[in-house]
Amino acid sequence: MRPLLFHPSGGALRAWLHGEADDVKLDAHVAVCQSCAAALERLAEEDAAHDTDDLAGALALALAPPDDLPTRLEEKVTKRLDSRVMFGVLSDLFAAGIETSRMLILEEPVEPEE
Repeated sequence: MRPLLFHPSGGALRAWLHGEADDVKLDAHVAVCQSCAAALERLAEEDAAHDTDDLAGALALALAPPDDLPTRLEEKVTKRLDSRVMFGVLSDLFAAGIETSRMLILEEPVEPEE
């Protein structure tokens, strides 16, 4: 068996990487060639990036929360709590007036017993 004289093409390396190439010469060449090993690593990284760029990458991008989400949530919660405090103050003011009116108008005066 003679070794390969030239480096295999990118397509041949990609086919070997995916297990589609059954070439004994290519197997032997890849086992000893540093340049082809580096090319295989690069192809594997490109394939991995391409796989994540398809559906998973699109979903991750679409479902990722906006960068300013914590700030916006904090502002909205603070506004909501402040409005509840103001509502409590107003209800206390109106309740005090209602209670005073009830005491003055509706309750009959109690006569002292002798």
